[in-house]
Amino acid sequence: MQRALAVSLLCVAIAGTQLSTATAADVDTDNSSSAAVAVPVTVNVPIRTIDTPGTSGQSGIVEIRVGKSAPFAVMLDTGSVGLRVFPGAWERKPGSVKLGAKKIATALAGSKVKGIVGRATVTLNGVTTALPVPFQYVNTTNPSIQQWTESKIFGILGIGTGSGDLTNPLMAMPGNLGVSWSVHFERNISDRIGRLGSLVLGGQAPPDTIMVFQSPFVGKNINGALLWNDHASNGCWRFGVKPEWCGNTWFDSGGTKMRVIGRVFARLPQGANGMLRQGTRVEFAAPGSAYVGHRLVSGDQASRNYVRVLPKGAGVVNTGNSFYFDYTVSYNVAIGKIYLSKS
Repeated sequence: MQRALAVSLLCVAIAGTQLSTATAADVDTDNSSSAAVAVPVTVNVPIRTIDTPGTSGQSGIVEIRVGKSAPFAVMLDTGSVGLRVFPGAWERKPGSVKLGAKKIATALAGSKVKGIVGRATVTLNGVTTALPVPFQYVNTTNPSIQQWTESKIFGILGIGTGSGDLTNPLMAMPGNLGVSWSVHFERNISDRIGRLGSLVLGGQAPPDTIMVFQSPFVGKNINGALLWNDHASNGCWRFGVKPEWCGNTWFDSGGTKMRVIGRVFARLPQGANGMLRQGTRVEFAAPGSAYVGHRLVSGDQASRNYVRVLPKGAGVVNTGNSFYFDYTVSYNVAIGKIYLSKS
């Protein structure tokens, strides 16, 4: 494969202390004669790792405030868009949170979860969105939600960059904090709690980025932020001795298993329950790259090497969250790029 790796970086300068609502052109201009050099602002939001409720693997967890609520824990999910708040997040609705009458439903663990649309600011590690954002308040429950709430996790923070029935709260963060961010998880080993991972608001891809992917532009959200279909970033995959396939790649920190979907994968070697046969080599590269960026040997460990084949419909590979443990995954929504770099 002949490939050429292109790395694009966005430098966003912040002048002074006043930050405005995030847009694609969030660059403050300093018209004064000051010789001071503006430094991009970053905010580190700690991510702790837990065993995923109801299934194998591990998940990344952050703490948020909704309006003036007390802090509560949510699962960090790059595979969905918008905040979903589960029952039990607060004993009494905070006065700063507005709940409307509009009904909304989302898919969770194979079933539809119903709720209503609310609106409030969202705060992560002391930084608050520049305006209230819509969220789903889940006023029903099911076994999957109960497993999460019994683990003291009261929602899902969907930070995907595409379109949806809600908006990504990060895109409403002030200044450059809403333009770029990076995500990295740390594994827990056996019963030993590992180091904290990090969601870095304003984080930019480092110069030694391994792979870069372009997501297709799909429009703007209600606040004017640019949207990119991160379920359709073009990536190139090879499974065992089968020919290389290049197509839609979906980077998803919410799922613990890689899913290889589509009729095009019907002839991949499979074991029990649709697992890719253990011991199959998997290779992944950015289009045009001169080298393979990622390799694994399929196995039965979720959040590491578990690969499931679903040979129906259109072709797409959902990475699962192992990539977020193996790499730092950076996003730049001014230009729609996703970067993978070693942590």
